[in-house]
Amino acid sequence: MRHTAHRAIHAALATSSGLAHAALGHLPLLRHTLATAHRVQIAYVKDGGEASVRIIEPEEVRRSKTGDWYVRAHDLLRDATRSFRLDRITAYTETA
Repeated sequence: MRHTAHRAIHAALATSSGLAHAALGHLPLLRHTLATAHRVQIAYVKDGGEASVRIIEPEEVRRSKTGDWYVRAHDLLRDATRSFRLDRITAYTETA
């Protein structure tokens, strides 16, 4: 199953990001982007509802024991390592 999903991601990304998003859904495409990108700009909403825009350098994408997905990344705004819950990322763009 994992190999099939991996092939589907690569095939979808080869066509276009819009098609990949439609074929794979938001969360799997976001996980793939964070696992492979060097730097990503994210729109993030904290637990209390406060929104911010961050530029991060992803280090690890992982699933917690409770089933939530997180990215551990270097946050350039805070100049520190932070973890961001993926379902709180409302938009993202890979940057140079």
